[in-house]
Amino acid sequence: MHLIDSQTNEVLLDRVAIAATPWQRFCGLMLRRQFEPGFALWLDPCRSIHTMWMRVPIDVYFLDDEGTILEHRSDVAPWSIVLPAGRARSVLEIPNAAIRLTVGSRVRLSDPNQ
Repeated sequence: MHLIDSQTNEVLLDRVAIAATPWQRFCGLMLRRQFEPGFALWLDPCRSIHTMWMRVPIDVYFLDDEGTILEHRSDVAPWSIVLPAGRARSVLEIPNAAIRLTVGSRVRLSDPNQ
């Protein structure tokens, strides 16, 4: 999946995986050693995350049900628990600080094969 800026239709990331089941959300990015450029994980539904058994810090974005970025936590260290401050519906985890998104901007997923 691609992460798209809803206002400009620009592709922000081109390798977004979706974690939609409880098991996928629990496993998240655990135990992965490296990430391809342009990779992120979208956890939906999800309101909080943990970084247990992770090996690298990540950027975490909390989004509402319309894809608006409500909150950003930068360089969340392994072995942390992160709770949102607002009405989050999903979480976007981005390793390697591939991009910086702005609170208030809106993003969406797009399938490049359609």
